[in-house]
Amino acid sequence: MATQFSISDLAKEFDLTTRAIRFYEDMGLLEPERSGPGGRNRVYSSRDRTRLKLTLRAKR
Repeated sequence: MATQFSISDLAKEFDLTTRAIRFYEDMGLLEPERSGPGGRNRVYSSRDRTRLKLTLRAKR
């Protein structure tokens, strides 16, 4: 299993839009690292993936 995920990886896995994932980030539930020129790319950890999974489970 990968230890780093892009926003599109998580969006596909959990059937969400990238905007929804950014919303959870804005709420402080996810804390991705930034990479690339000017820190434009979000890199999510396994911890972020687990937190997203638990958040979506609790939402049901």
